[in-house]
Amino acid sequence: MSTVFEKASIGTMQLQNRIIRSATHEGYCREDGGPVADKIVSLYRRLSEGGAGAIITGYCGVSRSGRAIKNMRMFDDDRFIEEYAGITGSLKQYGVPVINQICHGGGFSSPDAVEGEVMAPSKVRYMTYNVVPREMSEEDIYRVKDDFVAAIVRSKKAGFDGVQIHCAHGYLLCEFLSPAANRRRDQWGGSTENRFRLIDMILEEAREKVGDYPILVKISAYDGDRGGMRVDESVKVAKLLQGAGCDGIEVSCGGINDGFAAVRGTKVPVEAAFALFPAFRDMPALKKSVLKLLAPLLFKKHTPLHLYNVDAAQRIKSAVDIPVIVVGGFRNIDAITDVINNEKADFVSMSRPFIIEPGIVNAFRDGSKKESACIDCAYCLMGVSDNYLRCYKGRLPGEKTSL
Repeated sequence: MSTVFEKASIGTMQLQNRIIRSATHEGYCREDGGPVADKIVSLYRRLSEGGAGAIITGYCGVSRSGRAIKNMRMFDDDRFIEEYAGITGSLKQYGVPVINQICHGGGFSSPDAVEGEVMAPSKVRYMTYNVVPREMSEEDIYRVKDDFVAAIVRSKKAGFDGVQIHCAHGYLLCEFLSPAANRRRDQWGGSTENRFRLIDMILEEAREKVGDYPILVKISAYDGDRGGMRVDESVKVAKLLQGAGCDGIEVSCGGINDGFAAVRGTKVPVEAAFALFPAFRDMPALKKSVLKLLAPLLFKKHTPLHLYNVDAAQRIKSAVDIPVIVVGGFRNIDAITDVINNEKADFVSMSRPFIIEPGIVNAFRDGSKKESACIDCAYCLMGVSDNYLRCYKGRLPGEKTSL
């Protein structure tokens, strides 16, 4: 039987325990897309010293055509390799794997952040920015494939211990997988295998270049989109990923119009969205007033609040032989222990608990804490779009807080 605090491996990576810091956008980004290295090193040092089994970075763009938001870090050019190598080199002493998450925003990109038009597999309206993206040409698709492969090669050269391909949360590769977002009738659409084709090509070409370098994939096992991804099909996708050489699968949820299904809160963070999220904060006053009145109808609250991907992860784990990581609403050690000891997943990953308490794994291990102090306000998600990552603990800037 597996236990939470035993050593484990994913591909060639060795982890000190089975609790992973899931990818969390930090906002530590310069205008040119390069990393704010000192802040990243400082945060990852605290996470490493705090006991995290591994750290998955915030998403990192493979192409300017898919820069999801303005402060999304980029790894679309070799000129960034040396800077990232400096970051990873500073962290090697801790023995905690740092995994670089790479992403193309696709149709779920802010029009203000991308170079050129927002593009996606098909012309489907995205409610977050009220955009209908341009349908990608074959040339676009092959260029994006090359961009992902190049980013994987750069990640290895920069000293990251592995890479995670972001195929979840409504971003480009998730869009290709989803029947709701991918309505193409060519070789890139229709059957599961066709919708998986781009990911398959990325993995195949990357393997030729990086050998047994660990490549993980994050998927949305299901979403709330009409005609979207469901667990039965995500099990099939997981098998295809294993066959294509993926070293591990992180199971999440959420599609192109789920809002913020992947990060749930005790209530829909409407006030925080209008105060902190640029798409809402910067809109004209009249439009903002009207939208605030309509907010209860437009912003869906997703339930349950905790452990909402465990069942999907368990089904996927039963279908594949590679490690399965589950993320989504883990807040206490008892739930983590249940998942690991009862082999519902091989690893548990968390995001928000690490924001408020970078040392939470050590606290779980020594018994000084059983539960995270996170109150599930989800303000951190709203605030990081054009600010650095922080915990708001349910308070907007200027309001009194205990932090």
